[in-house]
Amino acid sequence: MRVAVITPYYKEPEAILRQCHESVLAQTFACDHVLVSDGFPNPVVAGWAVEHFTLPRAHADAGNMGRVVGSVSLFARGYDAVAFLDADNWYDADHVGSLVDLQSRTGAAVCVTRRAMHRLDGSYMFEDDKSDGHRHVDTNCLFLTRAALPLIARWAHMPRELWPVGDSVYWSSIRRSGLPVARLERPTVHYRTTWESDYSRLGEALPEGGKTSAFTDQPYLWFKALPAADRWRIWREFGFPLRRRSVARLVVQHAVSSLTPSAAGRAKQ
Repeated sequence: MRVAVITPYYKEPEAILRQCHESVLAQTFACDHVLVSDGFPNPVVAGWAVEHFTLPRAHADAGNMGRVVGSVSLFARGYDAVAFLDADNWYDADHVGSLVDLQSRTGAAVCVTRRAMHRLDGSYMFEDDKSDGHRHVDTNCLFLTRAALPLIARWAHMPRELWPVGDSVYWSSIRRSGLPVARLERPTVHYRTTWESDYSRLGEALPEGGKTSAFTDQPYLWFKALPAADRWRIWREFGFPLRRRSVARLVVQHAVSSLTPSAAGRAKQ
């Protein structure tokens, strides 16, 4: 099985990039590493055993376009699967091998693993119970086979306002696609967190530059403020939001908005 790991990067320090790359080099299952620069190529990467794409300008989209460019190129050249690793994170040595084994046993189009949360200095915090392969999956935990290729473009045309919760939107898209999913029930991804909720869980202060809950609340507020027809279109395309109650309410609102004014009045009554 030909597998590659795709890492979009922006302006991360060399030491952070190097830890990411070395964790891919250390994989027990041989795989290739593709780095995609979002407008700011780091010259040190040219000396590494990687394939290096450079986007001509920064998209500032949390790595979405880098994942699209890398994935489409790799699948077009005959690769069987792609995994993703953000520049500030790293893998256990058996991450790729475990997912290849899981896919070979299950035949699933999408395989997922769990993650361990770390502070910005790399120190361990806890095993994440949110990215559980059901309610949510972080992008770093995804392993997509060729069968998932039609979903790759979803990253490219995701509304900009939803980028702060892009992982949730993309996981909703996978769930809505109906593709078979297999889950590895242990963490093999190490994730440097900047989210306020993770530090609050341990009673710690949010580090400088961290993201407060307001950052992730804004996309949902934007979505709720849209006309019912626009919310319905986003749900049909991405399956977002994933919560059943939200979907049921959206279906009713869309149905009412499609009626004539007099019929809509009677429906609301």
